[in-house]
Amino acid sequence: MQARPKPADNVFLKPSSGNALKRPEKRKASPEPDRGTPAWIKRRIEKSFDVAAANLAERTRVKHPSKRNLKVVDAYPVLPDLEAFPDSGAYVTVKFSTNPVNSSDSYDTRLLSGIFKPIERTAAEEQLYENARAAWERDPTQPKPSQMMNYDLFLPADAHTGDKFRAKFDVDNPDRNARSLYTSSEAGGSFRFPRVRAYETAQEKEMDHDNKYDEEVILAFRDDETQTRGRDDDSARKAVYYYPVMQRTTIRNQRTKNIARTIGITDDEETHLDELHVQIDEPSEELKSELLRYKQQPVGDLPEEEEEDDDYAEGGNGRRRSASASPARNGGRSQEGRHAEDDEDAEGEDE
Repeated sequence: MQARPKPADNVFLKPSSGNALKRPEKRKASPEPDRGTPAWIKRRIEKSFDVAAANLAERTRVKHPSKRNLKVVDAYPVLPDLEAFPDSGAYVTVKFSTNPVNSSDSYDTRLLSGIFKPIERTAAEEQLYENARAAWERDPTQPKPSQMMNYDLFLPADAHTGDKFRAKFDVDNPDRNARSLYTSSEAGGSFRFPRVRAYETAQEKEMDHDNKYDEEVILAFRDDETQTRGRDDDSARKAVYYYPVMQRTTIRNQRTKNIARTIGITDDEETHLDELHVQIDEPSEELKSELLRYKQQPVGDLPEEEEEDDDYAEGGNGRRRSASASPARNGGRSQEGRHAEDDEDAEGEDE
């Protein structure tokens, strides 16, 4: 006969003995933080990266919200282009209320390279604006007065000039610094930009550095890395790059002053230029320092420096910090050769 095995000592222990085995407690999930708190925002951001990684690993999971038959063909990371901040820290989008050039069956590529030159306000207009701003500062509940600037629009002399002008700003172009790109011999080599007409602001909305990403951003796609080999800057990799917008402006053909001229009210201070002769130069060290500040702090306003000029001037050609836009890619700076305009060519054409 075989002896029965001796039972384990703890098999028949009573719970009251204090030696009963306990199952390990399940770890409780941390409670959801209150909506809008930093912890909630952090958790949502981390979760979005997890979802994106899962979708990239298995793209069949990605569904179009309304067209279920569509399939993902390619995916791009969405990144900031920190090398492309202008000296104002953000960009301005400008919308024409009407076609600025004659209608055609093909797109006029000169519009890719237009230059807006702000028209200085007269002393009377400046005083009106200052009075409105002073009233707003006394009572901020009132609408903030808008700058409502007037502009002269200049376009390249022809499509060829526009192509060469843009080649100067193309960081993928190894010959962008060649003087042979200039299409005019004026001023030792330049680009001719004849004046088209004057415009006035019809609508304008301004943001600040704290919300310049909230309503509208500019997107640029880079889907080919063959031209960026050897580059290590922010915009060299395949991605969609976004750029902040701090002002949205709609402009129209200048009407107010045209009406004033029609009824016999003239402005002795008003002058226009026939054309610009534009040269492209590298930014100054002072301007590079300003661009670097926005690269290091792309969100939010920058602390004011003790000594800061409103204009960057060199050779008599100032760059105002509040200017509409700076070149997006390499921070190029323009020098303008100017021809005075005859009195009879104030408007260029009937409008």
